[in-house]
Amino acid sequence: MRKILVFFIVINISLMAVAQNRGTQKKKTSGLPEGYGSLKWGMLVSGARGQIVGKIVFTDDKTVIRTKDGEIEYLYGFFYVDPALLKGGKGATDGKLFYVSVSFPYLAMEDVRKKIEEKYGAATGENIRENQGALLWDSEKTTIVMWVDAYEDKPYCRKITYVGKEIAKEINEYQQKVFSKQELEILEKLSP
Repeated sequence: MRKILVFFIVINISLMAVAQNRGTQKKKTSGLPEGYGSLKWGMLVSGARGQIVGKIVFTDDKTVIRTKDGEIEYLYGFFYVDPALLKGGKGATDGKLFYVSVSFPYLAMEDVRKKIEEKYGAATGENIRENQGALLWDSEKTTIVMWVDAYEDKPYCRKITYVGKEIAKEINEYQQKVFSKQELEILEKLSP
């Protein structure tokens, strides 16, 4: 659960920084996929197993599948509602796909950018300073973040993250419920 929270803090900071850099521009890309590869956002982990790329190197069967295909590593993240954390004990028995992170050896930023732009068009947001930051492609259902790192004073890329926006909203609502529940439980314990 903490990994999900940290992931969304990073994504939210990046998206805010990109939006701040671009002003209030709300440009969207219409051709982005509604998932990753043959997988659709919200697909259950049990159904996704047969459609992932690469060989599974780790899974916890509810929230994550990590695979490897040569030098490329894929991290499939699934949103799993832990019934013990919600009032009433209602939760999911299977996680829903909400992000895919693709990691690879350093490649020149412009080469990776060109490849993505050939498929999806120009980036809708950018926050790159001193050869590091992020490029963003945004649509109604999907956000793609291309992370840029400075290496030997040049911009390189080694990670691209694809995020399902509707599931991300569900996660934010779930986080608020979980934190509210924990806060209420603490307050109850403080009262004599």
